[in-house]
Amino acid sequence: MGIGWMEAVRPPLSRRMGQNPGISMPSVLPQITPRQQQWLVSLLVLVSGLLLVRVWDDHSVRQQRDKSVALAADLAADHAQSLQRGIERALSATYALAALVRQGGGAVQDFEGVATEMLPFYPGIAALGLAPGGIICCVVPLAGNEKSLGFNQLADSAQNREARLARDTGKLTLAGPMNLAQGGLGVVGRLPIYLAQAHGERRFWGFSYVTLRFPEVLDAARLPLLSERGYAFELWRKVPETGEHQRIEAWNAQALADPVERTIALPNGAWTLSVAPIGGWYHMADRVLEGLVGVLISVLMAYLAWLLYAMRIRDAELEVLVAQRTSEILAAQQHLEATVNAIPDLLFEMDLDGRYYSAHAPRADMLIPAADQLLGRTVTEVMPADAAQTVLRTIHEANEKGWSTGARIRLVRPEGGERWFALSVARKATEPGAAARVVVLSRDITQNKLDEEQVRQLAHFDALTGLPNRVLLADRCHSALVAAQRHGQPLALLFLDLDHFKKINDSLGHRMGDALLQSMARRLTAMVREQDTVSRLSGDEFVLVLPDTDNLGAAHLAEKLLQAAAEPFEIGSHELTVTPSIGIAMFPGDGADFDSLSRCADAAMYDAKHHGRNHFRFFTAEMQACSERTLLIENALRRALERDQLTLHFQPQIAVATGAIIGAEALLRWKHPDLGQVSPAEFIPVAESSGMILPIGEWVLRTATRQLRAWMQAGHRLTMAVNLSLVQFRQADLAQRIGSILDEAGLPAHHLELELTEGVAMTDPEAAIAMMDKLHQRGILLSIDDFGTGYSSLNYLKRFKVYKVKIDQSFVRDITTDPDDRAIVSAIISMAGSLGMHTIAEGVETTGQLAFLQAQGCEEVQGYLYSRPVPADEFLRLLEQGLTTG
Repeated sequence: MGIGWMEAVRPPLSRRMGQNPGISMPSVLPQITPRQQQWLVSLLVLVSGLLLVRVWDDHSVRQQRDKSVALAADLAADHAQSLQRGIERALSATYALAALVRQGGGAVQDFEGVATEMLPFYPGIAALGLAPGGIICCVVPLAGNEKSLGFNQLADSAQNREARLARDTGKLTLAGPMNLAQGGLGVVGRLPIYLAQAHGERRFWGFSYVTLRFPEVLDAARLPLLSERGYAFELWRKVPETGEHQRIEAWNAQALADPVERTIALPNGAWTLSVAPIGGWYHMADRVLEGLVGVLISVLMAYLAWLLYAMRIRDAELEVLVAQRTSEILAAQQHLEATVNAIPDLLFEMDLDGRYYSAHAPRADMLIPAADQLLGRTVTEVMPADAAQTVLRTIHEANEKGWSTGARIRLVRPEGGERWFALSVARKATEPGAAARVVVLSRDITQNKLDEEQVRQLAHFDALTGLPNRVLLADRCHSALVAAQRHGQPLALLFLDLDHFKKINDSLGHRMGDALLQSMARRLTAMVREQDTVSRLSGDEFVLVLPDTDNLGAAHLAEKLLQAAAEPFEIGSHELTVTPSIGIAMFPGDGADFDSLSRCADAAMYDAKHHGRNHFRFFTAEMQACSERTLLIENALRRALERDQLTLHFQPQIAVATGAIIGAEALLRWKHPDLGQVSPAEFIPVAESSGMILPIGEWVLRTATRQLRAWMQAGHRLTMAVNLSLVQFRQADLAQRIGSILDEAGLPAHHLELELTEGVAMTDPEAAIAMMDKLHQRGILLSIDDFGTGYSSLNYLKRFKVYKVKIDQSFVRDITTDPDDRAIVSAIISMAGSLGMHTIAEGVETTGQLAFLQAQGCEEVQGYLYSRPVPADEFLRLLEQGLTTG
């Protein structure tokens, strides 16, 4: 159904060349027009596609049903085996009792004590007893079984069949389910006891028996797990006397359509476990979706066939115009020749080796050598090596891409002086098999180059020293700040002013002062790294921007600058010595932009001058303000709990595969009556340093677990993620504390997830592993928060009892545009999968981010794409109404 098949119905050459356009087009489908052929081919493609869709649908349904049946059969077998083992274990107690009777010759001393000790070893048994001659004489426990004493098992119509069968065959029998003499529904297992007599004869003594009550006898089968997994089930048997269907236990039995069955072999009978999925053996919605997709593809394929045939018809019509266009092309060539003659630039035709085949110049003096001396020679013969290589690279680029612009070459004329030329190269169309040719346009841009250089120098560099001026400094500082903020690195800005420089200008003149500034600029530049920036603002003021430099590094460089400046300067016949005063501002502590940092550094520089000059000072005003703010927050935070100023907001965690809410992250919020809404990033570090994080963290755990319990009672199943700080994690009794909180809330441990940052886990890895083991033993889930932002040893990571890693939002933010972030996220997901861990990405705000994460196999996400953190009542509405992106 491809293009090759379409060739069979292509119009003949005579029609395509315009001969007899009114006659019908010969084809493999005679007597119909090309347009009719077009629609017929499309219809055939559509019908074929729909047939394939039907075949695929049948295959898919069978495959899905087979997989569902196999899974249900395995589940039924597991539960049936568990029930059979549980009943057989309970029935084995009869053999122990029979052995005691035979050992005592028909009498059991202290039966009640022996049987009471036996009960804990046989789960599911409601009563143990002996029935000499078939009449129950003793039973343990007696409480609740008083009515069974004196009961004749051989005479009772409901039970004598199995009792007599046991007596006659000498084998263990199981009676029931049935109504017990002591009340309730259950089954009774009886083992006949024969005592050896003289001459090898055996005498029937009676029975040892166990009573198994419902529903306790079914506990071993864990049948409710089937309903949790979406399966209906029925446990039943055929009554031996009547052959009737007797239901023992069931859930949603009406949904049992064509179930799988597993037989449970029991003494003198069998039970059957029937299992079927509630929604049927295959999902109709998936089948409809696959069908719709198949129909859509069939329609698209038919439309494609329609388009291809339409293109064939159009090709025939277009070829008719070729002859008409030929004359127009000739006229265009003449017009092009006139245009070339009007071009004021040099124009050449060359091959890929740079050999000249033609040359055009508006003036003869523009070509050196002349045009007749160029033809047949190559650029390597007439140009300097570097310029020739540039031309050749441009030619080959144009040959590959079709065109090339932007290359510039520098040529030195024989009479002196340099000239700059900008090259524009285009590949020339040639006959098939002919050598490739290019057209090279060379424009003299010497004056433009000189103007650009002068403008650039004036705009970005100091005219005296050649250092970056304020404009270029601000630009470089901004770029350095962006990089520092992205990578979490410090940055230092130094403001340097020469002490008493005005005296040099006043006494020796400005020429001497300018020479000193030039020497100082060279000395400063020699002291810094390549990535650092040294700038002169005005007068005797210099600014240094030092990326990735902390306080210690800034202080070290300032000391070196003071020492270097102290060395004398030889200026003409004068030996000059100057001292600088240096102010230092640090990012991010003293400011987040160039203006704020320069103001702070300037203030620190004046402070250095105030304290005697020839010193350096760090800016401290921000530190003072920060200290006051920290003290204010600490005092207010001490009363926040008792004054009910703390609340929890919850952000939903979404399963990528289904879009359903499967968890919530509890996030702490503090609203103070005077301070307003205080950011967690501000008050949580204060709480950690002051020790208040312990009572606050315990309050968060209690509140979050109680809230989760309330949601679960409302019918919602999810996990609650709570962040754990380093201070909390170091508590020796952390596992016991959390266990008590879970017990108070009545919450299963596997519904609580504790999030640990990499820093918390790696501060003391061995201690972390020990604590994680304790929490894991209690069933509490553990995850690594902000994964990738710290330093994790894979050797330790694989030993951590962690089931999930959270990808930090700093990597998620730019995954649609930044290949590095995409690579990091993909690596984290792959590594987590290899270690058997789940992944969740935070900070998901766009559908593009979600699509990338889903494609990489990330299982869970959270972020503003679904919902910002909300109070508990709003979160409940999200659970009840269903969550959508937006």
